[in-house]
Amino acid sequence: MLSLRNIPNLISASRILAVVWILWMAPFQSNVAILWMALLFTLACVTDWVDGWMARRFGLVSDLGKVLDPLADKILVLVFLPLLQMQVIHFFPVFIIFAREFAVMGLRVLSAKRGHNVASEFTGKLKTAVTLPVCGILFARVSDITILKVPKWLMPLEWLRIWILSWPAWVVNGLVWLTVAVTIISFLDYIFRFFWARTLDKAKGDSQVAKRRLLIVIPNALTLLNMACGILAIYKAWNGFVFIAAGLVLLGIYLDALDGRLARKFDVFSRFGASLDSKADFVSFGIAPAVILYHVLGASMGPRLAVGALIVGLFYYASVHFRLRRFNKTGHSDFFEGLPSPTGAGVIAVASTSNYLNSPTILIPLALIISGLMVSTIPYPHLGHALKHPLFKAIKYPALLFFLLTVAAYLGARQWIYWNVGEIFLVFVAVYVLYPLYAARVGPSAGEAGSISRAR
Repeated sequence: MLSLRNIPNLISASRILAVVWILWMAPFQSNVAILWMALLFTLACVTDWVDGWMARRFGLVSDLGKVLDPLADKILVLVFLPLLQMQVIHFFPVFIIFAREFAVMGLRVLSAKRGHNVASEFTGKLKTAVTLPVCGILFARVSDITILKVPKWLMPLEWLRIWILSWPAWVVNGLVWLTVAVTIISFLDYIFRFFWARTLDKAKGDSQVAKRRLLIVIPNALTLLNMACGILAIYKAWNGFVFIAAGLVLLGIYLDALDGRLARKFDVFSRFGASLDSKADFVSFGIAPAVILYHVLGASMGPRLAVGALIVGLFYYASVHFRLRRFNKTGHSDFFEGLPSPTGAGVIAVASTSNYLNSPTILIPLALIISGLMVSTIPYPHLGHALKHPLFKAIKYPALLFFLLTVAAYLGARQWIYWNVGEIFLVFVAVYVLYPLYAARVGPSAGEAGSISRAR
């Protein structure tokens, strides 16, 4: 005899069977098959709400249901596989979606072992609310099929399929990437709640101690991303993808500025974080720009003069190395001693990819000048201090805009390169590089004079 308690579990199991049938029928050969599979998928999605509602409404929650329902949800996402097979969606979004599902499953298992429950919150429900409709829309985008006569009761679905098929590709791609974005946000939410529960447990329930321990992770994670950008930039530059390498160096500059700002805001400085930040700077602002220099100059100067390109690259790295070692000894202040290495890396990355500046007759002297400024004792204001000056306040937002446009141009929107966004960004950087000449001419303010003397 069927127990009432098992009804929600049977509904969850029916969702699994529906997915199995959809996978078995793929690839879909006709419009009628697509309509049937889309209808079956819609019913399976409805059961995702029905089984949970019944279990809560009538008090039918069971241990089996707690396992079966999330398992059925994970299996429901497998519907993307036949859509991938029929080339309706690219493999990368599918990879992100699947990776999130497996990672969340692993987090839940680890949490359960520690006695915590990382349940689905708003972001998880939002992910489901976006993913399933987009998946249903993709059913209608299968185009290489046989058109058969459709039963009258299915005609509304056929009209809907034809209408969706007429949508521009950018609309569908936008929905797919919206799904990816929501998926990533949901995953980050799970990660945060997992580490919060773990950290709170270690802090013996003290939320303030747990909060501080958790906040330390954020700037360190950004520093690791900065280092990852540098490593990937080295690989890309070595294999000739100079634009991508330059974009990664610029992205590393942004992450470097962000991790320091967050560390100061949260007041979570640590020796480990400082050491990690220093190593990331060596990679992203020393080795990566040096490899870019070597590749660009080597390609322009030819095999016979390749040694010269190597010498320039090594000289630049040696300057960054000296600059960072000195900075590690002197510490933070309102003024840097010498040009900051991220600024130098940005100049080299953009100049190396510029059609106007990447010739050896310009790039070599520029690299030597930037190297000399970095090892010099010329005082350069920290970004937070510089933004107090009216000149830097005026160019703050235009500089940020062209910085972001340059990063986007190097990492994908290649057509923007012809708008010279990189060269325009260099103009704003030049204002900062030449600022000491202006300050020396008009004289520093009283506050600046004190900061300069402390920096030295």
